[in-house]
Amino acid sequence: MKLRLLALAGLCCAFFSSCAVEEETLANEDEKMFLEAWIHTHHPDAEKKGMGIYILNEETVGTGEDVTMPCYVLVTYTVRDTDGNITSSSDAESAKQTGDYDRTYYYGPSVWSFSEGTINKGLEDLLTGMKVGGEREALIPGWLQTYKRYDTEEEYMKEVTDQSALIYKVRVDGITEDIYDWQTGQIEKYCAEHSLTLPEADPDGFYYITETAGEGKTEDMHKDTTVYINYTGMRLDGQVFDTTDERTAKDHHIFSESKTYEPMAVKMSSDSTQIKLDGNSITSGFGKTLWEMKPMEKGIGIFHSTYGYGTSGSGSLIPAYAPLVFKIELVPDPDPDEEETEDEETEGEEDAE
Repeated sequence: MKLRLLALAGLCCAFFSSCAVEEETLANEDEKMFLEAWIHTHHPDAEKKGMGIYILNEETVGTGEDVTMPCYVLVTYTVRDTDGNITSSSDAESAKQTGDYDRTYYYGPSVWSFSEGTINKGLEDLLTGMKVGGEREALIPGWLQTYKRYDTEEEYMKEVTDQSALIYKVRVDGITEDIYDWQTGQIEKYCAEHSLTLPEADPDGFYYITETAGEGKTEDMHKDTTVYINYTGMRLDGQVFDTTDERTAKDHHIFSESKTYEPMAVKMSSDSTQIKLDGNSITSGFGKTLWEMKPMEKGIGIFHSTYGYGTSGSGSLIPAYAPLVFKIELVPDPDPDEEETEDEETEGEEDAE
């Protein structure tokens, strides 16, 4: 009996020791085995690169400039999971193939910041060594989809969890070292195509063009008052993403039955960043456009992404680093009688007090 108890104790020790060893194994070990089997089955000739991405198929070598840090890379891309399902794409044809195409979405080169800390490690390894005009497809393990940097693949596997492997197909359409100059060039091209005379920009890339001169002084708009506007916001490719005009909304396929298309109230302020549209905050570029206008004026604000949606964009309509255009017209109060009634009621309440 004593011998049996000793044997049982030995088995328990061996069991718990094996558990301890399992806990020390890399969190992504099973995923790594799966990916190696996937590569062996689907792409046996794939080349392992960098910290562990796999280059799939034969790449197209570009003939333009080298992609080197730091810079901004203009890419057209499609992302798939290991089952072949497309999860995102900036390519219109890919979106059409999957039935996800929407004519209002932005399709075309996207801007990626290519520097350590602004791009995940897997994409860094993918882009390294490419040239403008080149095309490459790579499997990126989940543990390399991080902005942190480690010295070995094992460290990535240990530290980064809960990410699935993805397949990126990327074409490099261009590069720029100065995103400010690139956006300025895009705005200059837009103005040339639309016969607009571009004035001098402020230091952060804001331009204002008067279409129809207003009345009074610009300072009249810097008061704590309410004005009414019609406006249309659009990308430089002409796609409208917001408007108060019903016909424009229908023409650009953004019409919504739940929205009322009419002049909107703007609460002005002595600080352009505090201007409110129908009680809601607006982009600083929109506010700055209003700030430049005179009462009853019609004008155009064109500005860098610094004044818009910055480095992240907004959904599928506005990409990262996108300059925007806002056409704004100041109009009379659409219902002055209602405002007068409210004023009279307020005066009556004050008299009663």
